[in-house]
Amino acid sequence: MDAQDIAKLCEALSLKDREGPVMTLREGLRDDGERRLTMRLAGRIKSNRLVNMEAFINLIPKIWRLKYGVDIEVIDGNTFSFTFKDAADHYRVLQGGPLSFDKALLVLEEPTGRGEVRDIMFNRVAFWVQIHNVPLLCMTSEIDRFLRSMIGDVKEVDDNGNGDCVGKYIRVRVVVNVDLPLRRILRVDVLGDGNESSMLLRY
Repeated sequence: MDAQDIAKLCEALSLKDREGPVMTLREGLRDDGERRLTMRLAGRIKSNRLVNMEAFINLIPKIWRLKYGVDIEVIDGNTFSFTFKDAADHYRVLQGGPLSFDKALLVLEEPTGRGEVRDIMFNRVAFWVQIHNVPLLCMTSEIDRFLRSMIGDVKEVDDNGNGDCVGKYIRVRVVVNVDLPLRRILRVDVLGDGNESSMLLRY
């Protein structure tokens, strides 16, 4: 067999043949990877221009005031990976309010499955929202859940633990799609009599 025949055989090989068989990750390695994944967040700054990465990496840990720190890695452009050293720090950052950097929103997501950042949409953010001008009939946590479902995914309601919402407004925490315009008003026919109540939203 001459060099020309060997070259033809190599061309006939598929890319999969050249790269070898699929290997399965050992269970112990997978468990360790899953454990580490629970300490990670992926984040993207929603801006059309590239942010100052060095300033971002130096400033964010100071803003978060972490007890044990975080390792920040640039994934691509304005996309970052955050690896926390403490579960309480990770939880506190995830539960904290939306953060902006250089006048742009920072969207944080928990990686799942394989943890492939390219599959994350970075369009869901949890906001505390005040619902104003709420009729007294609607000042219960159950009706509040209905109102919140009109804004986004229900997370939490500030009802003093007793199921009733008291005060001038209902305060709720919802996850909204930030790629869409934020809703500013809820229009509800409370009594089903055709009369509309307009409730104002403040994020």
